[in-house]
Amino acid sequence: MSPIASAQPQPVARTVLPDPLYYLANFRRLIQRVYERYDDLLSTEERDFYRRLQLLNGDAQALYVRLLTRKGPLFRTSKLRYQEIADQPQAIAGLVAQQLVTQPSEIDLLDAFPLFTKQEWLGLLPDAAAQRLAKPALVPLLQNLTEPVQAIIEQQDESLIQLESSEHFATFCLLYFSNGRQDLTEFVLRDLGVYRFENYSLARATRVFTHREQIDKMLCYYRLRDALDDLASLSREEILALSLQLPTMTSPHHQDKCRGDTLVHRRTERLRLRLARQLERLEAWQDALALYRQCQQQPSRERQVRILYRLAQHQAALQLCQQMFDSLSEAEQTFARQFQPKLLKALGQTVTKPAPPVLNEVQLFLTAGDSPNVELAVAQSLSVNGDCFYVENTLFLCIFCLAFWDAIFADVPGAFSNEFQTGPHDLYEEDFANRRSHFKHGWQKLASWRRAPDELLQFADQKRGIATPFHMGFMPAPELLKLAITRISLHHWQIIFERLLRDLKENRNGLPDLIYFPDEGGYELVEVKGPGDRLQKNQLRWLHYFAEHHIPCQVAYVQWQ
Repeated sequence: MSPIASAQPQPVARTVLPDPLYYLANFRRLIQRVYERYDDLLSTEERDFYRRLQLLNGDAQALYVRLLTRKGPLFRTSKLRYQEIADQPQAIAGLVAQQLVTQPSEIDLLDAFPLFTKQEWLGLLPDAAAQRLAKPALVPLLQNLTEPVQAIIEQQDESLIQLESSEHFATFCLLYFSNGRQDLTEFVLRDLGVYRFENYSLARATRVFTHREQIDKMLCYYRLRDALDDLASLSREEILALSLQLPTMTSPHHQDKCRGDTLVHRRTERLRLRLARQLERLEAWQDALALYRQCQQQPSRERQVRILYRLAQHQAALQLCQQMFDSLSEAEQTFARQFQPKLLKALGQTVTKPAPPVLNEVQLFLTAGDSPNVELAVAQSLSVNGDCFYVENTLFLCIFCLAFWDAIFADVPGAFSNEFQTGPHDLYEEDFANRRSHFKHGWQKLASWRRAPDELLQFADQKRGIATPFHMGFMPAPELLKLAITRISLHHWQIIFERLLRDLKENRNGLPDLIYFPDEGGYELVEVKGPGDRLQKNQLRWLHYFAEHHIPCQVAYVQWQ
């Protein structure tokens, strides 16, 4: 029986961070790298923030970083205890001198309330009945007191400080990572050995943002995104008001097609799609339609067709469906093909549906035995007469990544903004597929590996453990790589990879569960479905594509005996 490849990556060995001030070194690296790449685009306030940071001693800088990573902005100084900070009072004084923290004279009760325990607040409430109340219920009682915050500060012999300029650090983080998702934690994950990243160019000439307007628009985008956390509670009027605040690129440089413009545009569209979908749920059809018409990303046109159909505007819906037939997206084409008959029927017309490609389907009756997992059970049954591996999406994506490694990590302006990226910013956009010279080299490597599979194994071993957009350091077993590259024809590799390149984001999923290499030669892909399980849309698109191009594939429907 052959080995059955698991699709799960193996854990990476971790190391211990030896330097207690590791976070300060990471902070300094971040702000220094941003200043070197973007000093000409920083505002006066942001440059002043950078200057004030440089005037701090090590203790003050370390304390400021600690405050940035804690929930604030108010802090009790007695609760700030860090062994690596030698002189904390002096560090606070340094931060106050540079106005990076302040000592507020007036503090709102609701802001200070979480900083003190229930027992500490009860010291201001002589009524014994207050003891039985939950902590939040103490707020109305405290509001009846005169200056309760000042009283508890004096009672606890405490002082409070408030963090300032954190919004400037947020801008530095945006410029370093080009998103609002990553932060200083990325340095720790790398230093602990959780992830390894490829080396690629981060020269100033390849930076993502080239105009200040792009930065301001991106900051606006993240503020609005945070405001949509409770989107379901918003009214139609509130949603429309938010939609008017969505940033648009009006810069005279917009025609330059800068990477920063593209980032703002795509992320803003995602928010617009969310707002439009919520307007649909509120049955504000015309408002939703107007927002969808401002978007090019999927599923904008699909939602427009559905709304037009609901509004009995069948001819307009049909015209939009016909446009979708010319889309590069197979998901759009499939939707148009499935929805068009409904529209033609509504218009009193008839249409003959083209028959889908015939799939190779088999029924398997298996005993669960030691492997109740349906995919592994099928793999074990097939391994009697060959080698069968459980691969799902990993095999083809890994070899795609290895073949086009140079294209993925090419030195392209705006592709990379920091050393913690698994792939370029434009991976799922049309620009990526236009890196023709790099892709040409990839096709040549693929052909070379078929003649000399050990070259593939050596390259895979060299890149093992490096995080990519298609796997987080995981690599298929060498025996699987060797069988796949030699048994699958170059023509079939080209057919599969061409579909991936047409729409990487959509087509990276839905590939068959198993790959089977019979003893007599060749290969076959196997999609496994257990009792009651059905084929998903993305799986069907791959299966129809395989049938159309005569790639050996079967769908195995399993029944337990």
